[in-house]
Amino acid sequence: MRESPKHRRKLKYFVIEGYADLKCIYDFGRKIEEIFFCKELVERSGLVKEFEEIQKTGLPITELSKAPFLKASYRRSSDGFLAIGTTWPLNLETSVSEDTKISIVLDEVEKPGNLGAIIRTAEALGVNSILLSEPSVDYFNPNVVRSSRGLMAGIKVGIGKKEEVYAILKQSNFMMVGTSGRSKVSYWDQEFKNKTAFIFGSEKSGLGDFWTEQLSAQVKVPMKGAADSLNLHASVACIMAEYNRRQYT
Repeated sequence: MRESPKHRRKLKYFVIEGYADLKCIYDFGRKIEEIFFCKELVERSGLVKEFEEIQKTGLPITELSKAPFLKASYRRSSDGFLAIGTTWPLNLETSVSEDTKISIVLDEVEKPGNLGAIIRTAEALGVNSILLSEPSVDYFNPNVVRSSRGLMAGIKVGIGKKEEVYAILKQSNFMMVGTSGRSKVSYWDQEFKNKTAFIFGSEKSGLGDFWTEQLSAQVKVPMKGAADSLNLHASVACIMAEYNRRQYT
């Protein structure tokens, strides 16, 4: 399950490592099948009281000695907690509602670390809708779980083909704003409607022709250095922070 998306899809399970991520996912009401722990590592991490709280949940708990636990672990420095969670549907229809004011669309996203970091940043800035347009990464990849700090369990996420994602946004009357370093309009100067979807292209190729043809506007993040582009997560963070600033000033 740690290494194979196919295996995760078949079993409908995914791996959670670390107390903080486990607690976050559990607190969001997602189903935890079983918890594994290593007493030595839990004590070393100073999480004995936290372990006692987990025991009170009544979840199945299995103790492992250090060697097999570390073999199952994928973190360099584990705190002694591993768990198996149950995956959940990622439906487009439930990821956007009448009350949704802002949505992030990630087209052909490839890197699990980027996706997890974007989820964490989006949640911090009040975004609760992310649409994945033909992603190349499995949403339940352990690195998505880790990079999101478990917040991937609490945000509305839908997955679909480009045409399906576009249809949902069109039906809900979203303004579609894309990002491109070739745009002449700074994101500081662009007006956004009450319902706006920000479309971000893949790390490798940027926005393709399909999305470019559907956009209401394209914006860029102004840069003064030699770099001609930003990491995908950095681009999302810049634009979401600006959108968030406008809502509170």
